[in-house]
Amino acid sequence: MTGPPPIRVEKALALMPELEALEPLRALLVSIARPDEATMWSSSGPYLTLGKRGVHPDELRRRMPQAFHRITEHLQALFKAQVEALECQQRADAPGVVTALLRAGRLEEEVGRHTQARAWYEVALRVAEALQDRRPEVEALHALGYVCLALGEYAAGARHFQRSLALAEAEFDQAGATAASEGLGDVALAQGQWGGAHAWYSRGLRLAEAAGDAPRAGRLERQLGVLSRRQRDLAAAGDFLRRARERFEAAGLADEMAGVLNEQGRLDAQLGRHTAASAAYREALAWAQRAPRDARLELSIRLNLAELDLEAGRLLEAEAELRRAEQVAIGGHVIRRLAQIYTLIARAVEHSVATEAQVYHAYGLFRSRLGQQDEARAYLERARELFASLGEAVERERVEAELRALSA
Repeated sequence: MTGPPPIRVEKALALMPELEALEPLRALLVSIARPDEATMWSSSGPYLTLGKRGVHPDELRRRMPQAFHRITEHLQALFKAQVEALECQQRADAPGVVTALLRAGRLEEEVGRHTQARAWYEVALRVAEALQDRRPEVEALHALGYVCLALGEYAAGARHFQRSLALAEAEFDQAGATAASEGLGDVALAQGQWGGAHAWYSRGLRLAEAAGDAPRAGRLERQLGVLSRRQRDLAAAGDFLRRARERFEAAGLADEMAGVLNEQGRLDAQLGRHTAASAAYREALAWAQRAPRDARLELSIRLNLAELDLEAGRLLEAEAELRRAEQVAIGGHVIRRLAQIYTLIARAVEHSVATEAQVYHAYGLFRSRLGQQDEARAYLERARELFASLGEAVERERVEAELRALSA
């Protein structure tokens, strides 16, 4: 005798108020969602989006203690950092206060809570601004610059890095000036400002080499390689990536090796060297396994490998890699990359613009139910463009009605 059918994820999420207290439960629900047997073998099965998957409330109930444990561990670490800040304050150790507050912010960043991380960093900055030693202020500004970059607030991020650079230079803090130059390069790169990015990365590289800081010099060379590849200066990109790899390999930095090999794979793919690209991605995955788990890095590598398989016509391999990427995204709570995964799966299974449009449409509705209206609008607008290109007037009008409802 079979039990009641599972509840679709999109319907389950629609019943959950947009409250911060429910975020861990929402994440747990998403992580345990599974396609049902009937859909797995239907024509829609291969590119089934997360919102169409099912979840059983009894499994959610069974897993709740695990969620409570993770929440408790996170809160304990935050509370410990806060108490350490208070103890430092009691001892009149203001730099120690800043260090403890920054540690709490990093704990929030690690679980994707960037807005909360910024709040910790802002308090740390207020304490640091009163100190004679400016290095804690440089560190707090650096942390704020990157959290603003993660939030897409580029102007604010640049201001923090500029202030960090000015203070570091005034204090002859070469490491701080190098880090600020790298941050300014990252902001410029994120905005497509190639000239600015090159100038800042090159400046940071000169400082890192002068200080004998091989790991940071390697990161800056990797970023210069990324920039050169985007500017289609592929020979320069290869030189920068090779030098970065040599530095990271000598230092035994597994996470950095995974990152630079991922970029080498992208370069090889752009050069049409598909075998070399595949080897680079697989070596990147091997290095990633040796480092602390970084879901975003692993996801990036697997998506690049899947795209390579798609371009080579290896559709079954591409779909298998994309399903592994999907599990990494769900397990690591990198939900924002799922739309990219599902559209690539649609390409792997059925070379159809109509299918791609349906995936964007379904994922737009799913993001709407998560309360992420700006992202929902972006996916729905893309679906509307694709339906319009196909002359699908009925589908296009339906999406337009949903877009109007989002703006209401």
